[in-house]
Amino acid sequence: MPLLLPVFHAQLEAYPIPDGISPDVVSVIMLAKWSMGGIVQICHNLGNNISLGERIVHDAVASKWEMLFPWMQFFSYNFLPPSQRPAVLPHGLYVSTYEALRITIHPLSTLCQFTTIGRQLMRTNPTVQAFFFRAWVIVDGLKSDDVADPLREGDKNLSALIRANMCSLSVICMEDTPASLPVSIIASAAGGTFPMASLALRYIRRMTKEVSNMPEPWSRTRENVDFSSMTVCATGLAQAILFMQSLGDREGGCQELLLQIGSIRTVLHAVKTLWERLLTPAWNSSDNEPDVGLAARRRVLYIAYRYIGYSMNCADDSALVISQALQHGLLECLLRTGSLRAERVDNAKRFEDDHDIQLLKELPRFFVFSKVLRSLQPALQRIDRADLRERASQDPVLWEVWQAVDSAAHTFTNFHELPEGAPFYRYHCSSPKCSLDFSEDDVTAYRCSGCFLTRYCSKSCQKDAWESGHRIHCRMLRSAVGNQDVREIRKSLPVIAMVESWICEERVNEVRALSDSTKDTVKASEDDRSVVEVDLSVYPIELNMYSLGEYLQVCGSHTFERGVADSITTSEDSPYDLIAVKVRLGREYYSLFSPATALGIAFGWTSGIQGGRYIHDNCRTPDP
Repeated sequence: MPLLLPVFHAQLEAYPIPDGISPDVVSVIMLAKWSMGGIVQICHNLGNNISLGERIVHDAVASKWEMLFPWMQFFSYNFLPPSQRPAVLPHGLYVSTYEALRITIHPLSTLCQFTTIGRQLMRTNPTVQAFFFRAWVIVDGLKSDDVADPLREGDKNLSALIRANMCSLSVICMEDTPASLPVSIIASAAGGTFPMASLALRYIRRMTKEVSNMPEPWSRTRENVDFSSMTVCATGLAQAILFMQSLGDREGGCQELLLQIGSIRTVLHAVKTLWERLLTPAWNSSDNEPDVGLAARRRVLYIAYRYIGYSMNCADDSALVISQALQHGLLECLLRTGSLRAERVDNAKRFEDDHDIQLLKELPRFFVFSKVLRSLQPALQRIDRADLRERASQDPVLWEVWQAVDSAAHTFTNFHELPEGAPFYRYHCSSPKCSLDFSEDDVTAYRCSGCFLTRYCSKSCQKDAWESGHRIHCRMLRSAVGNQDVREIRKSLPVIAMVESWICEERVNEVRALSDSTKDTVKASEDDRSVVEVDLSVYPIELNMYSLGEYLQVCGSHTFERGVADSITTSEDSPYDLIAVKVRLGREYYSLFSPATALGIAFGWTSGIQGGRYIHDNCRTPDP
């Protein structure tokens, strides 16, 4: 059939491209349809033969691109909705939606699959990019019946395969090169930023539904059409998730919008719906094949976990991301998708940098935020009810990490449930002369614009508090929240203070050892003081020792003032003079002056922790 390529090219070159559809150009359009269809079929028959494919696709498509692309545009604009074609086509003209789609997309797809020129074209040519994303929008709106192939009657997987192909092409456009696709081109094709974000999510939802609705293959081999279609569409789903991540990551992207309209819920729904189908072994040689094997199917789940990890590290409100993920079953998914011994027929090794392991290891550093802790406790209860620990224990790497995460989760949720863990300053008027309580979200309350913490029922109470000592405490409290008005830090400050107290008590010997090992460098001058930093931005929690001058220099304007430090005195036998706490939200790090000290001096707050254990009555003792 490749011998017919010169004939197809000659027929396409023989006539000018019509301006539209009319009776006098029916024969030209039909001849072009057959010729374009012949070229597409030649390329389709190549399969995965790269060496043969490069040569054939170069001859069939790349060398004639300047001629073929205008014909692709003609069929797209005249036969794909919305088109300008007449309600009744002239006699003798028949071009189905499926045929128009094949002519529109398949040459571009094979060009990208087999040639560097094609991939470069998709990354750098705005006209081709705009053309493709117009088709991307159109395919999203098509129903299964719209893309039926008269020659493949009853093929229910056709629409899913077309969407999977679109997902793979969309990722090529977004590959990270200096001249790669600006988001504005996609937004323009979609009709705006919000429709663009909605379409990206809808592709993931539809691919999830398509894969879940496919019949269970009676044989998991490459030759089985159902199994092959399932793996192709699962790969398309992974590509759709990658595309969504790229869409949010680049300049002009829409990461926050995607999170607002449900990207975390959508991705976890895909994992919960498909994990069992994807991880079921074939028990034959296909488990080891690169494109349909277990490793390829696991990769779909890993890409989903990678997106969640990316979001929690980059979102403006990463605590909200983790909270949503926990509510929608993140922990259950991670424990379920561990690799059982019986499933490791492909001999794939588990590594600590696998995306599910990495995600699990990073979760505990968010357990100091109240928003996360409110969702964590129900998630732990669901795990107990579902008895998922039995399955997870069969994956040694996953199980080791989970045990550390589980211990941290129970410890920090205990802190959150204790009376000392509540943000009491949000519910009471902070004037010493007033006992009025109000709700956390009471908009009538006055909030101190200096420390961002104290609230008052009236201007009079605010003035009384200032004169009664808040003028002294205000700057210290402001330093305790990192000198910035970050809502999640404000609401979580008592929990952060309890963790700080617990760590300093529990690991006091480590602090003393640090103090001894850095004594000469930290005490660089007699008037300098030592600062122990409790680093909650990593897990396991780290301890670091600095001189005050060095710490203020390292953190710059993002930490407390020397004047606040100078107002604190410590006992002579203490291994440190001051405590700082480091937390992370999204891309930002915050250095907090000791929340436990600030809350204690300003409000008389105490953690209730002594010797590393909670000692107040009628409350649970957290595990160390």
